[in-house]
Amino acid sequence: MSDSPANHRPNRTPTRDRLLDSILTDLGEADTALDQQVSERRTVHTGRYISVERDTVVMPDGGISERDIVVHPGAVVIAPLDTQGNLLFVTQFRLPVGGALLELPAGTLDVHDGVTEEPLAAAHRELEEETGYRAGSLERLGGFWTAPGFSTEYITLYLATDLRPATENRLSPDEDENLRLSRIHWRDAVAAVELGVIEDAKSIAGILLLARRLGGVRG
Repeated sequence: MSDSPANHRPNRTPTRDRLLDSILTDLGEADTALDQQVSERRTVHTGRYISVERDTVVMPDGGISERDIVVHPGAVVIAPLDTQGNLLFVTQFRLPVGGALLELPAGTLDVHDGVTEEPLAAAHRELEEETGYRAGSLERLGGFWTAPGFSTEYITLYLATDLRPATENRLSPDEDENLRLSRIHWRDAVAAVELGVIEDAKSIAGILLLARRLGGVRG
């Protein structure tokens, strides 16, 4: 595969399912056949969490093209499920969309001295910061690329259970975060996705993957 600036790479792990493994084989062949070779890379912007690169690439047919890439360290999203089947959500104002969104707790991986935080550690931290709860158990449910056409961001999804209030030495939200906490039963959350009430992509993916895990949707 090409010289991608992403920390993560596409999954090519065999599944032992004949159809799915044939798809993975085709994708692996496409890695080589459709590869775009980077001939020049320039950083055109460096921000608080992200940078923007402009890559000049050589296409498989020899043509030259440019790609603007948002380089992101990666993130986590957490589905915190209590014993009554409720999910914990946060509501926050999102300037790019001009309004508040209902979302599962989530956050960007920290980077210190060039070392990127492990997703599991980030999930524990973000859950406590955004909801005030700690999880006795965090289980990875999956992961996904948020915008592979222009961003390296890969989000890992965790199911958080055995929730307990962080009464001592609680990690607080970032100073620029204003959050409202709410609880919604997971079946109602599925309905909120289907009816367009929840519009945040990472939350939609998390809710539907969790619903698949729990074995049902709202009837």
